[in-house]
Amino acid sequence: MLFTAASLLQSSVGKLPEYPHPVASSISSRMMVELGMVTAVMAAAAVVVGGFLASAVFAVTSFIFVATVYVAWPIAKPFVKLFLGIIFSILEGVWDYVVDIFSDGGLFSKFYEFYTFGGVSASIEMLKPIMLVLLTMVLLVRFTLSRRPKNFRKWVNVSSAPHFVMLYAMGW
Repeated sequence: MLFTAASLLQSSVGKLPEYPHPVASSISSRMMVELGMVTAVMAAAAVVVGGFLASAVFAVTSFIFVATVYVAWPIAKPFVKLFLGIIFSILEGVWDYVVDIFSDGGLFSKFYEFYTFGGVSASIEMLKPIMLVLLTMVLLVRFTLSRRPKNFRKWVNVSSAPHFVMLYAMGW
């Protein structure tokens, strides 16, 4: 067979072969009719079985629906109502707090109310002298420790001095 440039560029899709296939030529027309009948019988059987299967699926889903509506739902309904009641009462309380925060002057008035009537201002007044003492102690420790030599053995000879002399030498 001689290949030319025109035959190489020509599409082979949709072309009929030049000679029949050997297996296809050996199948008779009677065999083809029998294969067609087998296919038709199988399709009819599939339709019948599919119809039975569809009716069986419909019966099962109907049974599940009836069992759910008439058996499971009356048992589960009180529990669902209980849980929904709890959830909605919690949400109602939260909503009351949200409405209370944003009503009557808004958020800043609630902060001021908490500061004045909630005891925060009285607590801050009580903390002023305590914070003054703590700040003094922190500053005293900070500046005392920063003036000490880093070699702590130079502070005092531990073996020869009594305890009060040791404390005096350390600045305490």
